[in-house]
Amino acid sequence: MSQLRLRPRRLVLVGSVLVDLLLYVERLPERGGDLLAERALQAVGGGFNVLMGALRLGLPAAYAGRIGDGPMGDRVRAELAAAGIPVLLPPVVGRDTGFDIGLVEPDGERTFVTAPGVEAELSLPELEGLALQEGDAVYVSGYDLCYPLSGAALEAWLPGLAPSCLLVLDPGPLVATIPTQRLEQVLRRVDVLSLNARELLLLSGEEEPARGAARLCSQLAPQEVVVARVGAEGCWLVSAGGVPLRVAPRPARVVVDTTGAGDAHVAAFLAALAGGRNLEEAAYEANVAASLAVERAGPATTPTRAELEMALAEGRKGGGEWE
Repeated sequence: MSQLRLRPRRLVLVGSVLVDLLLYVERLPERGGDLLAERALQAVGGGFNVLMGALRLGLPAAYAGRIGDGPMGDRVRAELAAAGIPVLLPPVVGRDTGFDIGLVEPDGERTFVTAPGVEAELSLPELEGLALQEGDAVYVSGYDLCYPLSGAALEAWLPGLAPSCLLVLDPGPLVATIPTQRLEQVLRRVDVLSLNARELLLLSGEEEPARGAARLCSQLAPQEVVVARVGAEGCWLVSAGGVPLRVAPRPARVVVDTTGAGDAHVAAFLAALAGGRNLEEAAYEANVAASLAVERAGPATTPTRAELEMALAEGRKGGGEWE
């Protein structure tokens, strides 16, 4: 992989930004039952988490997805504008952006149900009309590969993505429902595959994360980098021709909400690469950023550059790791 592609200049998120309706509950309700939430939070989420994470850590970002003109779309548009994140596609008139409902349990685990809107209907002409730049990191979620319209358009467009762009895929919790041929087609072009332990098991069939990450890396493109996030244990990193490397974690002081942890990890990894870190250094910074993210409620909880640097400094005082 060329040095240019390892140092992205901008994050372009192709896919879904929608509204999260988060309910914090003591447990999941029984089937047919009901439950009173302890508190609720409404926030823009989905791909917004990654965009904001990159921005907070110094990597410019742009949204290349659809936004409706209903109440949800207005909320998304306002949040993107307030953050200074440019939108590369025109608004969709007469229809709304989607939303999801998330149940967050006391240990921070979350369970979602998503109601897609216009963000799930990207077309090939819209994608082909994007003005991408040399050095862009193009981020795609597995959610978007699942959608019938967006998924088909991405399947046709991504394999022809310019070699000067870094393609980043997070397969997400719906990985098992992505059409097999579509996923295989996209993976042949992917440069960075970032996924959690459950997704790693579903894709590789391996219970052991190190073996699973190595197996995935061997099956994918020669330039592929696999980042397997294993929660409190940090992550496993495998690059072409290499052996699996476990990158140390930073234990979270308290786990409040894991909703945006994976998004924070991806954003911090790319921002660190943009800043000139090597793969191992970038993965370590991503671990620290994700651990800070779970200490806060809400989806877009990636720390700022100053907050991340402070946590990294604390780790160095302790010998470079928190173990």
